[in-house]
Amino acid sequence: MGLKRREFLQRASLALGALGINEAGWWRLQSHYSEALAQTTGRKLAFLVGINEYPDAPLSGCVTDVEMQQELLIHRFGFLPTDILTLTNKQATRENIETAFINHLTNQAKPDDLVLFHFSGYGSRVSKMIDEDEDNELSASNLTFQNTLVPIDGIPPNDRGRAINDVLQETLWLLLCSLSTTKVVTVLDTSYVYPGKNLQGSLRIRSRPSSTTEQINIKEKAIQTQLRDRQNILGEQEIYESQLPGVILNASQESQFATETDCNGLSYGLFTYALTQTLWSTTPVSKLQISFSRAGSSVEQVTGANQQPELKQAKQQKIAQSTEIATITPVTISYQNLLSPSLPPASGVVTSVEDNGKTANLWLGGLPISILDTVKSNSLFTTLPDLDSDPNFRLQIRSRTGLKAKASVIIETNNSSQQSSEQQQEEFQNDENTNNQIQKKPQKSPPNSQLLAGSLVREKIRVVPRPMDVMIALDPNMSRIERVDATSGFSAIPQVTVVPNTQAADYVFSRVRETAIAQSPSAPLPSMSQGRYALFSLGQVLIPNSSGEGGEAVKVAVQRLSSQLKTLLAAKILRLTNNEGSTQIKLRANLATVTPEAKSVMRRETFGISDGEKFQTNREEDVGKLGVSDGLLTLPIGSRIQCRLYNDGDRPVYFMLFILDSSGRILFLDPTISNQPGNNAQLSQTGMVISPGDSINMPPVISSSPIDTESFGWRVIGPEGLSEIMILSSHQPFKETIAALDGEVRQVRDDRLIKEVLNPLAVAEAVLRDLQSASQSTIQSTGLSTDDYTLDINSWATLSFVSRVV
Repeated sequence: MGLKRREFLQRASLALGALGINEAGWWRLQSHYSEALAQTTGRKLAFLVGINEYPDAPLSGCVTDVEMQQELLIHRFGFLPTDILTLTNKQATRENIETAFINHLTNQAKPDDLVLFHFSGYGSRVSKMIDEDEDNELSASNLTFQNTLVPIDGIPPNDRGRAINDVLQETLWLLLCSLSTTKVVTVLDTSYVYPGKNLQGSLRIRSRPSSTTEQINIKEKAIQTQLRDRQNILGEQEIYESQLPGVILNASQESQFATETDCNGLSYGLFTYALTQTLWSTTPVSKLQISFSRAGSSVEQVTGANQQPELKQAKQQKIAQSTEIATITPVTISYQNLLSPSLPPASGVVTSVEDNGKTANLWLGGLPISILDTVKSNSLFTTLPDLDSDPNFRLQIRSRTGLKAKASVIIETNNSSQQSSEQQQEEFQNDENTNNQIQKKPQKSPPNSQLLAGSLVREKIRVVPRPMDVMIALDPNMSRIERVDATSGFSAIPQVTVVPNTQAADYVFSRVRETAIAQSPSAPLPSMSQGRYALFSLGQVLIPNSSGEGGEAVKVAVQRLSSQLKTLLAAKILRLTNNEGSTQIKLRANLATVTPEAKSVMRRETFGISDGEKFQTNREEDVGKLGVSDGLLTLPIGSRIQCRLYNDGDRPVYFMLFILDSSGRILFLDPTISNQPGNNAQLSQTGMVISPGDSINMPPVISSSPIDTESFGWRVIGPEGLSEIMILSSHQPFKETIAALDGEVRQVRDDRLIKEVLNPLAVAEAVLRDLQSASQSTIQSTGLSTDDYTLDINSWATLSFVSRVV
C-alpha cells in the first residue's frame, strides 16, 4: 500500500537531522522522495551489515561498504534513512543479525515492498551431516558442506571446544523465504572457500578456514525451527537457492573468493565499490543485469578470473506453505528493474553545508576509483537542479579524503520566488489525490535559495596530472638487493615512479611464480622462479607479455619492460577520460558480433541521452533487444565484432576508436577512413565525424555484399584475457592525436582498417591536449589556473566496452 503525503512527510521529517537538512530546506528535497515513492506503491526497506573488527583477523573495507550502500540507497533510489538499518562491528553478533532481520524486514515488509539485504565480512564453510551410519558416526561419505556468514562473535576456526556460532546459509535462506515480498535484492560481498592464505597479491580475501568442529550453536538451530514453523516448512525439507525471492548478487562464484583493497587511504570491497558506483550512474531503464555486468567487468580488471561476480535469480519457484509435504509452486518474478533509480545519474551528493553556505561536504561514491584518485584542488563539480528555476552551484574542491571531499560553494545563478518555503511545504501537505499517489508538480524557488544537503552533484571540470606517471610497487618477498636494483632501474625510466606500498600502485614488479595459487591450507605455497621477472596487477594477475626469460638480472628485466610501461601508462591515461555518466554530449553506441552469430551484445550511452526525455522511448525498446548475459561479455577468438555510434545531439561529433587488446597492445581505427562519401585530405587531418541525428559503423563496411562477413567489423585475435574498446568523441577534431599517429602505426594482420599504435604514450598525451583545447572556453570562464590538464566534462565523451576473450 502506498504512503499518503502527510504520512510520508511525517516519517521523512524524522530523518532530517541525520541528513543535515533544516525545515526551510525540506521543500526542495521532498520532490526527490516524491518521485521515488511514485515509482512503487510499496515501501523500501534495507538492512546492511559490515564487520571489520574480527578479533582473530580484522578486515578493513566492510564498514565502508555499508556507507556506500547507505548513501546510494538514500540519494539515488529514494530509500528513507529511517527505513535503513545498519549493524557494524561489535553490533553485528549472530543473534543481533538474525533478530534485526526478522524485526526490520520480515515483520515490516508487505507484498509490494522492496527489500535489500547486504552483508560484507568473512564467509566460511561448515560440515553438514546428511545421514548417520549404523554407529551414529560421521563419515566422509555422508558429509556435505554449507556456507556461512561469520558474525563478530563467530568462533575462530581453530577453537575446537565451542559450537559454531555463524549465520548458516540455511538460516539465511529461511530468513529470505520469510519475507512477504518477492522484490528482494540480496548482496553478499563475502566468500566461503579459503585458498590457504589471507592475501591474493595485495588484496585481502574475505573468507577464512572452515571450523574444525561440526557442532552448531543450539540457538542457531532454534531460530531455524522457529522460521520453519512460521512458514509451515517441514524440518527435513531442503531450502534451495533457486527458491529464494528476487535476486542474489554474489561478489564471486562459489569456488572463488571475494576481496577488498586499500587504495590511498580508502578501504573497500572491490565488488561493493564497483556495484554501487555503477548504480550511481545507471539510468532508470537499465536492467539490473546490465549494471551488474559492468560492475563485474570492473572487478575482473583487477582480479582476473580469481573473482568473477555472480548474479542469481529465483527460477519461478516457491515452497508451498500449507501442505503436509512441502511442494514447489510457480510464482511470477521480474527482477530486471528491482533497483530502478528514482533520481538522475550523479557523481555524488552534498552531505552537509557549513560556514553559512560557503563550504560543502561531498560524498563522491559515483566516481570510478581511478577517476576519484584525480579529484583534488581545482576539480570542479556542479549541482543538479530539481527544476529549471533552481540555481546552479559550482563546488570547487579544496581537499579530499577517500570518498569524502570539502568544497567551496560558488553560486552560478540567483533566482528568487515570491513564496516562502513554509508556504511551499503547506501546499505540498494539502495536495493529496484520491489514489494516494504522489504526483510531481511545478514548484517555485524560495527566496534566498541556498545549497542544501542532499543535493546531487556531477563532475564539471576534471583535473588530470601533467605529466602522468605509472606507479610501480616492488614485491616485498624479493630480496633487498633485488629491490635496490629494481628501484635504480625504474628511476631511470621517465614517467615511472616506484611507490613504497601497493596502496598507490598501478602494478607490482615481482618474480614469476612457477605454479598456481595454493587452493587449500595443506598445499604448499608456490615457489618463485629465480631470475624471471614480470609485472602483475594488484590481484596478482600476470600482465600479458611482461614475463622474461629465466636467468635475467633485475636491471635487465626492468629495461626490457620500459616500452611496455609506456603502453600501460597510455592505457591508464585513456581510461582517465571515461565520463559517460557525467557528460551532456548525447551519444550512444552498440557493440555487435558479426560472426559466429550476428547480434547486439552490449550498449553504452552518455548521461546526455538519459537526461533528454525525447530519447526515452527508443532507449527502452533497444534495451530489451540486447543479448546481454548476467556476467562479463565473452568473445571467442576468431569472432568478428563491430560498433555503431549514434549522435543524438544537435552538433557534429568527431571521434576516435581505440582497442586495448588482450595481448597488451593498443590498436585504433584508422581515422583517415570514413563511410561517408568524399574522403579527402582534409578528412585525414580532422578524423572521423558524425553529423547530428546520424549514425556510423565502426569500422565502415568495405564491401557491398551482405554475405561477405569479412567486410564487417574486425577480428578478435586473442590471446585469452580482457579486452577494452574505447570510443572517444568531441565537438572539436582530434588534430594533435592524428598528427601523433602519423607514421607511427603498423598493420594488424588482415584488418586493414585496424592498426597498432607504435607510440602509444605520445598518442595518449595528444588526446589529453586535444581535450584541453576543446575545453578552453569553459576553463577560461571559471578562472581556474593550473599546470595540469583541466578538462570540461561536457567537451568530450568516452564510451567503454570491456569483454573477456576466450
